Amino acid sequence: MRRREKIVLERGMKNPLGYVEERIARASPDLVAKALHDGACALAFQPIVLASNTEKTAYFEGLIRIFDEENRVIPARDFIHQVENSEVGRLIDLRALGKAIVTLRRVPGLHLAINTSARSIGYAPWTDKLQGAIRKDPDLAGRLTIEITETSVMQLPEIASRFINDMKPKGLRFSLDDFGAGLTSFRILRDIPFESLKIDGGFCLGISQSAQNQPVVLGMIAMARHLGMNIIAENVEHKADMQWLQAAGVNAMQGYLFGMPRLNMKWAKD
Repeated sequence: MRRREKIVLERGMKNPLGYVEERIARASPDLVAKALHDGACALAFQPIVLASNTEKTAYFEGLIRIFDEENRVIPARDFIHQVENSEVGRLIDLRALGKAIVTLRRVPGLHLAINTSARSIGYAPWTDKLQGAIRKDPDLAGRLTIEITETSVMQLPEIASRFINDMKPKGLRFSLDDFGAGLTSFRILRDIPFESLKIDGGFCLGISQSAQNQPVVLGMIAMARHLGMNIIAENVEHKADMQWLQAAGVNAMQGYLFGMPRLNMKWAKD
């Protein structure tokens, strides 16, 4: 039990669910939207390392963090499913993009990835901000990777395909995120020119001991390699899993074994 939850219960709350209800209310879409409008958000940066040399960071993923009135991070799990298909979800992606652009302008040579939904690449404020930044600084495109979640690509394949084909000539890179979490059509993988795919972390965590997940991951790697895509493994937390994934042929890895998302990078401060 977390310390705050324990204190609440020890103070004699008659209904133990009260704290849960209060927490959910605190993370309601309206409050998340207010935090975003007030600028109470930041990017946390997590390294993505080369599988061939895990001491070398290939690039960072910028993960949006939203803060409550007491400047505490609101866990995404408390609100993301309520907002992902709404205007608030689009605002989250817009703020993440804006933070990434500011950071890339501040730090020459830095390469960042940010996660977004296919719904956001059809959202005019998001696309206008991205295209405006690239017009102002064409070099920026080559240092930014857009990770689009598999499930959202499946929902809006035409929008994803058109946007990626329009933006790739400008140098922007694209990665299919959380691969394996949904039911991706192999035709979509063939027809939409992603440079890389990220294997869903649920398959990678404990992979060295999972006889069930191992053939699935090997199949993903073989397919991605056949299509000329780089393969990134997520949620790598244990050395044995790292070694298994290295032997299996992934190109890069991400997870707590190599570093937690950090807000206090020297070059990340606003």
